[in-house]
Amino acid sequence: MRYLLVTILALSASAFAQTDEQRAAIADRIKSFSNVCVAGQGCGGASVADAAVASLPGEAKYAGCAACHGPNGGGGIGPALAGREADYIVGRLTAYRANEMVGAQSALMWGQAAALSDDDIRDLAEYVTSF
Repeated sequence: MRYLLVTILALSASAFAQTDEQRAAIADRIKSFSNVCVAGQGCGGASVADAAVASLPGEAKYAGCAACHGPNGGGGIGPALAGREADYIVGRLTAYRANEMVGAQSALMWGQAAALSDDDIRDLAEYVTSF
């Protein structure tokens, strides 16, 4: 019985042992694909002032959209947004905010768009057209 227990422990320990290369490969696969800058904190080495100058107002707001629409609007769970006109984005977000049925995934967007102001929608549309 002791031999069996020692063998099981040895096998399980070797299963969790990883080389530095394996750990680095895992870390690369699960790393974040974007950063969200918070007022008063640095953003990837750049100062907060530099980050504010270098980005569009809708960039920080798009962070929540990226989970479904991709970091560059290429799509994923949600449809691709890259290449769409600002008027299209404004129209869709305004319709979702009003709980209108636009497509099969409308219900997913109603909650996302509910808290958006008209300025937020314009900022997001401007940012999406930059892809």
